[in-house]
Amino acid sequence: MQVGTGAQAICAHIAGTNYCQAGATVALSGALAAALGRATANGSLDEQVAGAAAEAARNIQRELTIIRERFLALADQDGTAIGEMYALKKSGRALQGYALLCDGPREMAELAIRAARMLQDYRRFVCERTRDDLEFSITLMATVARAAMQLLDSNMRIWPLPELLARYDAVVTDLAAQVDALTPVKRIRQQAG
Repeated sequence: MQVGTGAQAICAHIAGTNYCQAGATVALSGALAAALGRATANGSLDEQVAGAAAEAARNIQRELTIIRERFLALADQDGTAIGEMYALKKSGRALQGYALLCDGPREMAELAIRAARMLQDYRRFVCERTRDDLEFSITLMATVARAAMQLLDSNMRIWPLPELLARYDAVVTDLAAQVDALTPVKRIRQQAG
């Protein structure tokens, strides 16, 4: 298998811009982590798992497809969010514009935490052939959650407006605690199970 030119084009686009695209990068990373997680369920079903394991695999397929699509939509939205923020600011609605740039990372973090928890719960059902890939997906998703939380925290540093802090500061604290509670394995050969 060869990764298509689409991946190269996306990386070249991000690398070639003169403004950071952290949100799009985080969202695309989440979409990739969700795709990898779904592939572990595909592998389990290919191994003819039955009963609860098959139902768990089908649930992972369904949920991670939805999450992957939402991450892709958030990546696209991030590409236009700066322009929308400046338009809102110009029309006297700066706070609404800043909130737009905060809601994306918040949703990314929430999606990644939800996906990581689902994948962690799926550990007991995954087939041996895709067990390590599941752990890679959990690790990636936990990292996406942390990066999205940090992006929201960064926005609070850049725009320390009382209204934004009142709305998002507790969200950042809660997201950080939820990320810290995730359990990606530290080493594959030392994993339980």
